[in-house]
Amino acid sequence: MTDEHFEFFLEKMGPTVHKRCVPAQSVERFRGKLPDQLLAYWEEHGWCGYADGLFWTVDPSEYQPVLEAWIAGTGFMTQDATHWKSWGI
Repeated sequence: MTDEHFEFFLEKMGPTVHKRCVPAQSVERFRGKLPDQLLAYWEEHGWCGYADGLFWTVDPSEYQPVLEAWIAGTGFMTQDATHWKSWGI
């Protein structure tokens, strides 16, 4: 369910572009790791662009190799409070 803040965002940003439905499996994979409200937005609106592609909601799994390359050898991989650790990287 969209809240008043996201309704305002949608009103200002216009219609979505390049929408992809988010599989229930993806929502469950990130439950407890990402905010419930974000997961609700995914369920209702999918992964898509806003403002003609200026802003995007994306599948974080698609960025796992990039994230891994970016933080490899930095020490971030060993910190407990990182989301990528819970994503299986």
